Amino acid sequence: MQCMVTGITHKGEGVGRMDGQAVFIPYAIPGETVEVEIRERKKKFLRAQLVKVVSASPDRIDAPCPYYYRCGGCSYQHMNNSRQLELKRQVVQDNLSRIGGLEVEVEPVAGMNDPWRYRNKVEWQVAKADHYYRMGYHVQDSHELIPIESCLLISPAMEALSRYLREHLDDLGLPDHCRVTVRQSSANGELMLVFEGAGTGKAAVQHLAGYPGLSSIYCADQGRIIHKHGRSSLTERLAGIDYEISPLAFFQVNHQQAELLVDVVQQFAQLGPADNVLEGYCGIGSITLPLARSAGRIVGVESYLGAVQDARENARRNNIANCGFFAGACEKVIPGMKERFDVVVLDPPRAGCKMEVIEAAVKAAHQRIIYVSCNPGTLARDLKIFSQAGFVVRKVQPIDMFPQTSHVETVVLMSRVKE
Repeated sequence: MQCMVTGITHKGEGVGRMDGQAVFIPYAIPGETVEVEIRERKKKFLRAQLVKVVSASPDRIDAPCPYYYRCGGCSYQHMNNSRQLELKRQVVQDNLSRIGGLEVEVEPVAGMNDPWRYRNKVEWQVAKADHYYRMGYHVQDSHELIPIESCLLISPAMEALSRYLREHLDDLGLPDHCRVTVRQSSANGELMLVFEGAGTGKAAVQHLAGYPGLSSIYCADQGRIIHKHGRSSLTERLAGIDYEISPLAFFQVNHQQAELLVDVVQQFAQLGPADNVLEGYCGIGSITLPLARSAGRIVGVESYLGAVQDARENARRNNIANCGFFAGACEKVIPGMKERFDVVVLDPPRAGCKMEVIEAAVKAAHQRIIYVSCNPGTLARDLKIFSQAGFVVRKVQPIDMFPQTSHVETVVLMSRVKE
């Protein structure tokens, strides 16, 4: 069966129509004619497998990764980088229009000159089968483990440490199932290992301590964070601020694009020395602390206590005294704040903001709200609510934080209709 591909989903699947229904086709590019096999029939849509490309897009390329069509971690390696950026912009535009009902021009996606080897963090799955351990990624939407020898998204140093781990898995005394996170500092190249899962606390990981450049080893075992070796944190530097990152704290995985993201937020904020700022979902302060250098006062709210402790320590280390951090869920803490803020910054997880946060931000924001999102769908949903509450979208800047995947980060500037 042949199908003309006319669109793209937020997951990077091509979209066409067959038998009067939408059909979703992984690895198909808009503009192509493809031969497909229907794999799933739903009431409102179909899912198909790409069998053959009948008429190929000029943007189609051979995916360089040998695991690409099995792994599921990437979804755009079959097209060139310029087309990836075009489609990500289209996804943001389509979501704002279809879900948000917003007719606003989305800026071109800010991409990378070299969109490979950009990740400073990788999470490997480890499983024991037939008395031997394997390490790799789970197939998308399954628990099937694919052993991976090389990943083109991580640095050579992270890949070398991962290879060393893979060769010594049987000697570590790991549980039958666990996760291993490798992190690398963009500031000094140091490496951190975190073994996560029930029973990892008993693992014999001390002999890894001599690996060159490995500065710390942790185990996260059923709520216990066990420091096994080396430094207590990983050093990072972003936007001129030095950070110490604890093993489970969130930090952007793409350092180059994170620098750009912070710069865009600063441009949108237009802060002066008298401005008060609130940031919800502040993490370890990677946006909060750079903004603090231009603001009069800034307050950050974060649910993960470890990240709040990191943020406070990072402020102290950088001699930034005009900021404060509160530990607690944003939907509980922010509504209880009585003061007004000149600028409110929100950087929620993929699920977006809860209604309590949106309502509180509308009341708290005197001038502007900046929304940083990693999910165009929930972004559009939340922007619709903000627009109904008297805020208008002024600028939408997507950033390619995750090249070769369908994910896109978006920074949005809103202001009151009457500033």
